[in-house]
Amino acid sequence: MTFQNNYTNNISQDLDLGKKSIAIKVSNLYKRFEDLIAVNDVSFEIYEGEIVGILGPNGAGKTTTIRLLTGIFKLEDKASIEVFNEDIIKNLYKYKINFGIVPEVSNAFSDFTVFQNLKFSGCIYGFPKSKIEKRSKELLEQFNLIDKMHSKTKALSKGLKQRLNFCLALLHEPSILILDEPTSGLDPISVKLMRNRILQLKKEGKTILITTHDMQEAETICDRILIMNRGKIIADESPNTLRERFKSTSTILFKIDGVLSNDQKNTLMDTFDIIKEENDYYVFSSDDALKDISMLYNFSKENNLNISDFKVKETSLEEVFIHLIKKDSISIGD
Repeated sequence: MTFQNNYTNNISQDLDLGKKSIAIKVSNLYKRFEDLIAVNDVSFEIYEGEIVGILGPNGAGKTTTIRLLTGIFKLEDKASIEVFNEDIIKNLYKYKINFGIVPEVSNAFSDFTVFQNLKFSGCIYGFPKSKIEKRSKELLEQFNLIDKMHSKTKALSKGLKQRLNFCLALLHEPSILILDEPTSGLDPISVKLMRNRILQLKKEGKTILITTHDMQEAETICDRILIMNRGKIIADESPNTLRERFKSTSTILFKIDGVLSNDQKNTLMDTFDIIKEENDYYVFSSDDALKDISMLYNFSKENNLNISDFKVKETSLEEVFIHLIKKDSISIGD
């Protein structure tokens, strides 16, 4: 299935792709660890100025894809990566200069001060002292770190360390940002700051690839979402297109009084394909709400169960995600 063609057709009104160049073109990524195929023939394109999110359950291949993309893992077989139409193997220096990478865990030197880390990074890129100081202060102001400029990195909170990671990634003014779980485990203030900065960077023309487990984050900031499962991309669409595709689907939530036996619960889960349990509610997706509510009522009578409450609502992006992952897993015999 060619997800990129679907994407281009579906949301051309959101992004004028005809005037956009391709910033990253990934073809046939593959990575095997002994008996585990972590990434299996993954291909996608990212247009200049887009924010693209990679989502997937643990073990889906997201981190391995990022490590292949950023050169931590060597490309195998027929895999290729082009950055602004240049093959990274043939133009490794230009490739590295184009990228700014924000890892999930800080890679700054813990015994350096915040400024010393930036100064060291600037020296690696061959910047003169005056440019390093000017650029560092600009970034520290943007990420509310200027008062920590002379603090040891090891004394910073996780949120402040992640802000420093952003400053280090942006110091050399890259055109592309690779963000690996950039807001994971952060406090709400840091999360809001990070998301606002990411959106501002998009306005400034940056191309951004982000991995995240946070569906609200993906829905808020991403132009397009790549959903991965078992090493493959199973969806490549904008949040709006995903919602549109499932607009006829409802989500039904219901409560049952009392404690179910294991047999009752297993039968219930299988009959209605429950996707999750949330605040004492069982939750499942339905293409025909009236039919499934009637079926649920009959099921409760036949099994001497009492449904104390139920709700019907539009399917959220999170529920679409769970539905796609479950459907893909079932289709390959899980």
